[in-house]
Amino acid sequence: MQQDGIEFHNVALIRATPAGPLLDRLPAAVRAQVDEPATHTSSDASGVELRFVMQAPEVKLTLAVEAAAEAQIAYLRFGTFPGTWTAATRILTTKPTTITIARPANLARLQALAKAKHLAFDPAVVRVCLPYCRNYYYRVEGAVALPAPHQLPPRTYLAYGSSITHGSLALNPMATYPQLIADRFGTDLLNFGFPGSAWLEPAVADYLVSRRDWHFASLAMGINMLGAFSPAAFRTRVRRFIAPFAADPRPVVATDMVVTDYPENPRKVAQFRQIVKEETAGKLPYISGLALLGDESDLSSDLLHPTATGMRQIAHHLGDFLVAHVGHLD
Repeated sequence: MQQDGIEFHNVALIRATPAGPLLDRLPAAVRAQVDEPATHTSSDASGVELRFVMQAPEVKLTLAVEAAAEAQIAYLRFGTFPGTWTAATRILTTKPTTITIARPANLARLQALAKAKHLAFDPAVVRVCLPYCRNYYYRVEGAVALPAPHQLPPRTYLAYGSSITHGSLALNPMATYPQLIADRFGTDLLNFGFPGSAWLEPAVADYLVSRRDWHFASLAMGINMLGAFSPAAFRTRVRRFIAPFAADPRPVVATDMVVTDYPENPRKVAQFRQIVKEETAGKLPYISGLALLGDESDLSSDLLHPTATGMRQIAHHLGDFLVAHVGHLD
């Protein structure tokens, strides 16, 4: 969406809440149809960026984040170039915080390099990459303009999944496996990872397929549904969720869980994995989560979420799988 001369990338709605103007990745009508609208994590940012071209030497943004146990940091990029050591990150707090962004003094040199190297973004595009939590936007000070289409990547990759897709424990928004894949192929990214809320709702599937702004996609299914869904109920959800993607001409690949164990019911992971394999057969290319991350030492201490090394492994193997089944990426 667009507002105040800013492209709110991967944002469908800025909704009024008691805590402030909250950025949300789902439109209100879709959010109303998910299983638990009050607690659904569509408003937990992932791949959410504020993008603009500076028309003044300095721009100020006023933002805030939800209360969290860890530091929440916005990462600044000029196109694909991170800001220098004094302009790479900004700490955000639960109170409205004004951050100042200065135009790089060497912007012309950055643009020349980006053109010579065929980089995906024009360095004139400021990208404020927000942390993966709830983010609030209040205002912008200083003249800004929307990026032009030629300043952005020509193609977009859409990723659906759980907290692993969302980027939990990736350490920063630029280190999630979907972002690493997008960077590898020089594409833009729409990250629809929903931590704890990837329940394969029909309304979410229909909405994602209705969007015409992506060119290929990956679907990671299963981990958030192990506790609350029976195998039969999970099969019904998988079948309905993938149906609109399978009917769409754009390339889409499917995978399941990178975990190997579920202490509450050890057989259930294997059952769910088999269901995804069976339901995608003849409809979508499928790769087992075990082929993406087969080493449990690349998981955190919860034996569920990948480490930064694990994220790179998933990005490498899923990226290779995308090349094999999408083509024209590398």
